[in-house]
Amino acid sequence: MLSGFHLCCSLLAFIIYGVVLHVHELQSAPFSVTETPGPITVPMGKDVVLPCHFSPEQSMQDVEVIWFREEFSPFVHRYKEGQDQYGEQMLQYQGRTELLKDGLTKGSVDLKIFRVQLSDRGNYTCFVRSGLDYDEAVVELKVTASGSAPLIALERYQDGGIQVACRSAGWYPQPQVLWQDPRGRHLPSLLESVTQDKSGLFAVESSIILTRGANQKLSCSVRHALHSQEQGSAFYVSDPFFQNAHPWMIALGVVVVAVVALLIIAVYLFKIKGKHERKIAMQEAALRDCDAEIEKQAEELAWRRYAVPIEEVKVVLNPDTAHCDLVLSDDCKSVKREDTRQDIPDIPERFNPWRCVLGCEGFTSGRYYWEVEAVDGGGWTVGVSREDVKRKGEIEFKPEEGIWAVGQWAGRFQALTSPDRTLLPEIQTPNRIRVSLDYEEGRVAFFSVDEEIPIFTFPLASFEEKRVYPWLWLGPGTSLKMWP
Repeated sequence: MLSGFHLCCSLLAFIIYGVVLHVHELQSAPFSVTETPGPITVPMGKDVVLPCHFSPEQSMQDVEVIWFREEFSPFVHRYKEGQDQYGEQMLQYQGRTELLKDGLTKGSVDLKIFRVQLSDRGNYTCFVRSGLDYDEAVVELKVTASGSAPLIALERYQDGGIQVACRSAGWYPQPQVLWQDPRGRHLPSLLESVTQDKSGLFAVESSIILTRGANQKLSCSVRHALHSQEQGSAFYVSDPFFQNAHPWMIALGVVVVAVVALLIIAVYLFKIKGKHERKIAMQEAALRDCDAEIEKQAEELAWRRYAVPIEEVKVVLNPDTAHCDLVLSDDCKSVKREDTRQDIPDIPERFNPWRCVLGCEGFTSGRYYWEVEAVDGGGWTVGVSREDVKRKGEIEFKPEEGIWAVGQWAGRFQALTSPDRTLLPEIQTPNRIRVSLDYEEGRVAFFSVDEEIPIFTFPLASFEEKRVYPWLWLGPGTSLKMWP
């Protein structure tokens, strides 16, 4: 009986040791967010769930979850302190998102989007933070739309046959139009056109010449690009329609001759008037050429005035300010975003969680310029920042926060102004950009070195007598190089 008691005690101690060891392993496991394999595809108008899972499991009262597109704020959805936060939610997602609560205790922070729109397609970042630990994963959402059944229309007589058009609208992505004979063989189209409406949906049209006997019976199908779904229509044209093919061409010839005769008469009647109008047009063209030359000279003067400041600066990047995902070259003249966290101390000077870095040298007076080259990658912004710019937590890239910058942000070239960003659609995104700083005047200007034209000049600013540094932000996979 005593040995049985010892056996029970030993078994109980072994179970307690296993539980303690398991808890210790959970506590010591690295915090991570799981990547989703492959994109999520959903038809337009349906609901979709974007998966995201983190480990180890945490108390959701201490966990913050942010789903966002290209920037933290405004966000797609935010969950903090045990409840949803809607204060800075993007307008297009208001009333359309829900963080699924059923899996929170198991580390699941899936996001449901209701009534998916075409504009919802793209990359979503799932950012999870618990205390000082954080990680993120990207989920790609693809949106499809299946259009209407093809509409068949007999257009005109042409080349001894009948031109037939096949039309369909409401597709995404761009579909494929196929003509087939009764045996299922594909036939080449005569003309094809593709248009896209304001919402991004595609409309397609394809034409073919139908001849008597050879292909009086055909079918037209519009096939989805991402899967095998398609819409089709078949038709048949009887012999009587072909009897008018050649007479119609004769009638067309008569009409053309009549039109040409009318044109000759019109030219004769307006000949004198035309000479006078040509003289006026030549004078107006001369004035336009003069105005264009004056404008070109003004642009050149602006380029020389602001693109050639007094002193050229050789910018060296400060590794103590670089986010732990940014890797600097040995000479600290280049930086690349690796998205692999380096084992370096999170000192107060270092940016976290934004992937930013400052130059070593700051300015409190004078006039300077330097150049930055985008070697490869997607998103990036370059400019200047005050020395008191926030280094930790959420940062808004705008002058009120001490940042003056332009760059390729959210897939568009823009100036990071406030309260709204300034899009620069007329400027081709440069490979090398020049940053110009006039401290006393409070001027921050940017120029395209590729085309030697001004890009954007911020309204005159007050730097509050604080030191101003070169500043960079890098998107995923981006590399930037400082010149000279």
